[in-house]
Amino acid sequence: MSATNGFSKADFRSEIASAKMLKLLGVGAGNLFIAKQDGSVEVVDKEGKSVMTLASKSGAMELLKHPEAAAVSGETIYVVDSGTEQVVMYALSGGKYLGSFGSKASGFLGDSVLDEPRGIAVHDGVVYVADSGNERIQLFGINGVFLTTLPLSGAAGAEKEFKLGEPADIALDTEGRIYVLDDDNKTIKVYTSNGVYLRALPKSGKPVAMSVAEDGIYVADESNFSIQKYNFDASLAYSFGSKGEGKAQFSSLSGVAVDKAQQVYVGDSKKALVNAFVVEAGKALEPLPRAVGRASVKWLENIPAEAEQLAWDGKETFYAVSKDKKSLQVIRKGAVTGSIKPADMQLSAVTVDKTGAIWVLDSQGRRGAKLDEAGKVLISFGSGGSGAGQFRDPTAIAVSASGMVFVADRSNRNVQIFRGDGVFLNALNGENAGKLSAPVSMAFDQRNNLYILDESRKTVLAYSSGGQSLGEFGKNKEGASLLSSPVALVAANDEVLVVDNNQVKVFSPKGQLLRSFGSKGSGIGGLNEPVAIAYGGGSNLLVSDRGNKRIQSLAVLYKPEAPQQLAAQGKVHSIELQWAQATSPFIKQYRIYRSKNEKEGFVQVGSNAANQFVDTELDAEVRYYYRVGSETHFGYEGATSAVVSGIPAKFVPPALAAIQVETTPWQVKMSWAAADAKYFGAYRIYQKEGDNYTRIGEVAQPEFIKDALIPETKYTYYVATFSSDGTESEKVAVEATTQVFNRPPLEIDVVQLRDVFSNSYKIYERDGIGRIKLTNNTNKSMERLKVTFQLKDFMDFPTEAKLDKLLPGQSEEVALKAVFNNSILTLTEDSSVQALIEASYFENGKRITFNKNPTVNVYDKHRLTWDERGRFATFVTPKDTPLINLGRSVATQFKETKDEAQLAAALFDMLGVYGMTYIQDPSNPYQVSSGKVNTVDYIQFPRETLERKSGDCDDLVAFYSSALESMGINTRVVEVPGHMFMMFSTNIAADDDGYTMDNMYVIHEDQLWIPVETTLVGNAFIKAWEKGVAAYYKWKDKGLTILDVHAEWETYKPASLPAATTKQSEISRAEIEKKFPSDHMSVLKISSQTKTRRYLNTIKKNPSDVDAHLQMGIILAKAGDRKEAMKYFDKVLSLEPKNAAAMNNRGNIFMIEDKHVDAQKAYLAATQITPKDAHVWVNLARAYKATNDVKKAKAAFVKAQGLDPSVKEAHRALALELLNAL
Repeated sequence: MSATNGFSKADFRSEIASAKMLKLLGVGAGNLFIAKQDGSVEVVDKEGKSVMTLASKSGAMELLKHPEAAAVSGETIYVVDSGTEQVVMYALSGGKYLGSFGSKASGFLGDSVLDEPRGIAVHDGVVYVADSGNERIQLFGINGVFLTTLPLSGAAGAEKEFKLGEPADIALDTEGRIYVLDDDNKTIKVYTSNGVYLRALPKSGKPVAMSVAEDGIYVADESNFSIQKYNFDASLAYSFGSKGEGKAQFSSLSGVAVDKAQQVYVGDSKKALVNAFVVEAGKALEPLPRAVGRASVKWLENIPAEAEQLAWDGKETFYAVSKDKKSLQVIRKGAVTGSIKPADMQLSAVTVDKTGAIWVLDSQGRRGAKLDEAGKVLISFGSGGSGAGQFRDPTAIAVSASGMVFVADRSNRNVQIFRGDGVFLNALNGENAGKLSAPVSMAFDQRNNLYILDESRKTVLAYSSGGQSLGEFGKNKEGASLLSSPVALVAANDEVLVVDNNQVKVFSPKGQLLRSFGSKGSGIGGLNEPVAIAYGGGSNLLVSDRGNKRIQSLAVLYKPEAPQQLAAQGKVHSIELQWAQATSPFIKQYRIYRSKNEKEGFVQVGSNAANQFVDTELDAEVRYYYRVGSETHFGYEGATSAVVSGIPAKFVPPALAAIQVETTPWQVKMSWAAADAKYFGAYRIYQKEGDNYTRIGEVAQPEFIKDALIPETKYTYYVATFSSDGTESEKVAVEATTQVFNRPPLEIDVVQLRDVFSNSYKIYERDGIGRIKLTNNTNKSMERLKVTFQLKDFMDFPTEAKLDKLLPGQSEEVALKAVFNNSILTLTEDSSVQALIEASYFENGKRITFNKNPTVNVYDKHRLTWDERGRFATFVTPKDTPLINLGRSVATQFKETKDEAQLAAALFDMLGVYGMTYIQDPSNPYQVSSGKVNTVDYIQFPRETLERKSGDCDDLVAFYSSALESMGINTRVVEVPGHMFMMFSTNIAADDDGYTMDNMYVIHEDQLWIPVETTLVGNAFIKAWEKGVAAYYKWKDKGLTILDVHAEWETYKPASLPAATTKQSEISRAEIEKKFPSDHMSVLKISSQTKTRRYLNTIKKNPSDVDAHLQMGIILAKAGDRKEAMKYFDKVLSLEPKNAAAMNNRGNIFMIEDKHVDAQKAYLAATQITPKDAHVWVNLARAYKATNDVKKAKAAFVKAQGLDPSVKEAHRALALELLNAL
């Protein structure tokens, strides 16, 4: 294919500059890895922005000299370096150095050492390294444990084709095939995952770099400076690129890397940049089915301990025979946490049975023993000798699942069996028992099969749980030994692992050598005279390494076998999958894949820890195909199962359980419980004629009405549920007989008719007085229906409601509203009034009318029931003239007082002088009626309470609240069980510390409020305050409720009362202060202390705080304590003589006290301090006017107006009087 055609498939995107670039090493996690001429590796994003630089040194140790390639797996970056001849690992996030492997410097020796490695790839937890100098591919675990050298093979006589001369690069595809660029013959060779040679890519030039992507192989060809794209069948798809200095041209080819979405990056060291392309996507490999992958090994940790033998208790503890063999070291969570020292023993072996009991062998005492955790001998068995139950050199001990104890004796060349209590049973016999030469290690597998390692024979002898020989393994087909110096074994996860010559060799239970790992060395996974191995649960192993004086903790990264016995069963819109439960402890869960094609297109649809899965929400009658794979705790997936298929069934609705029937003379109404909404389509209704069903209706709601029927006639209907799948349930028969026609054509039923409380008559216009139900009892539609409602004498006109249409048998509710006239307020006693309800409709142009005359209770204006407690707001009437006059009288006589508490106290004390008293309602006291929501209570309006000079607790609360509201003081009604009182707002903001002056106030809506016990009217206000606040705190959390009359006025407006005719005599301030001489001053002091608290605290901290003194004076002046206020203003002037505000406020106090000349002096001094303050000049004008010095007053006001023209409008009366003066 020509380069031109290739360029039509490759879209050049950008040039990414990289100064002193040597080579593009790879791409991963969205970043590019670029080797620099100084040997460092820079990580850049795809825009060319530097992300980080990977360290080339760690302390004195050189990590990188000549980086050749990079790969990313999980959270790790791998860089292979031909200069330091190792693989260096870095953290993907931040670039922290994590370690290195493959070189002598990193602790590797012998065959595992790399020689000028040049390529690297990571696949399924295995690191593949192109070991160029050694002409091989080396395999390592995910963090450097040596696994093996990839054994290459091919057809007989084809050694030249499959052998490698100079492997320079390596990559793998998703199926695990291995691609190696061999610089020796400029060929890219393809192998299976096991190293079997498959083919070479067509040789058409000089490949110098390659990258395997999801859709094919990309090769950088230096012969024509192009990038060649190959499909996975080795056919050339296209090529692009050319030599040159222009954009999208190459001066050199220094690495190629392909990321997801066909993003191709080509390094060019001569131009010091990376070219970025996006190419046309090719056909990707199908991800399924997966074959069993290669098992890997991950190093977990080193435990600094020397151990001769190891055993695991099945939980979290390992026991290790110490180097001197005199104790057992206890290892938990990667550390030696203690030791067990049995007396007079030379320990040669240890094991733990399934109960957690510790068993040991004592070579000195030639015996076996069971120990407790303190080292005390619980059971001892055996003695020195060669007879039954005797030992000469006991070397290994194992306990079966049934509790029998097996002891291997190297010198006696036998294995003897004992009961759990130490009683000798017999010696192991059978076909191979006589072959035992030097048994040194034993282990049981999960099937209770016994494996015996014979050091002399270099083999493993296997026995079933019943004692039958299962054979001997450890040699190849030609009889050559697969083991050279075996010292220990363990059986786990259906494998037998043998420690042999600085390696761990892994066999199947039948003796097939599966793999090996480890090599001589001191680095990660390196071994130097290993002596023991133990299984640690899951896929974990512990290997004791005598030469390195450590115990290594390793994890095998298994790739599980395919799940077996997968079966699929079709259910309603779902497929149920089941398969055989895996026995391997390292499997975390299963992944489930689905496709509509048997061979391709599988995608994961779920996962589950159990061996079953239900795939839901599927299309019915469509075949789906499934495969299942196992996932380990490390996140690796093994082989996928064979494919199975299933077809989801359609949903067939169940028959309706029960159908209710209601009839009228002309109608049948059927209803039933709603079907499940899932897969629901509709309900279908049928009638039957002979054997044929005729559908007469289809509805979505669980009811159906059949109209225009004949009275006294039997009908049969059939109802079925129809599904969204097009299926229908069994039809359910319903029989119904229409009623005899003996009811009015238009029937009026009263649904609700409320009692009328005249004091809140306006709400019935909005909320209505009740509802009626109209029913059409005919088989014809009624049109243009009208409903009227009227209560004679109380309504000037009837109210109307209209309906356009009422179908046969249909019922419709109609709200009745009432517009009452003011005469309802003149009602002096409760009355029962006949209502007039009329309903009519038109038939053939003629109006037909029907009537109903129910009785309505109308209560006089003093009545209420406590079911709607908000109705009480009607009796709080702040705009009623007598209340306004009362409030005005208080405000006038205490005009210097601006404090809410003092005004409330003055009002309360005035009522005492007036003779107001509390008298309990003899017929329905509040404590009785308020607890009975249906009892009609009697309440006076505030004007009546004023006239009568007495009232019940609710009367007094309404009265006192109304009077305070008329003065602009905010109130609330407080109810406690059996009693009512009130509280008012002081308009003082509550402090953050919750200050209430020792519960003299209550905090409500972020303000301080004063509760008042109104029944104490006639007593001093302070006493009513104290009683009210005590009641509040007593009931605060025991049923106390607060009624906001302002909110309730939205519904229950204050009553509109006729004009008042009586006038109340005015009470003078002198009379109030005579009867209550100390009340006003007490309230003033409490209020002043509360309002000034924060400023007093400030003054305590800073006695020279001018603003705090000024605010103190202002607050005290407003509260009426002018004497104390003047002291604070004087203090301000002593601290700051030219404080205009203090001087102006002194003038204000003098004006209140009618000391006009002193006020003039104070204001004049203030104008001299702040000559541009217009308001001070206005105050001066008032002071001059008070002494009839009109000329000076006018001059001062003109000055104020010149400074601020708005003062003329703000003080219009003063302006008119002074500016018009001559």
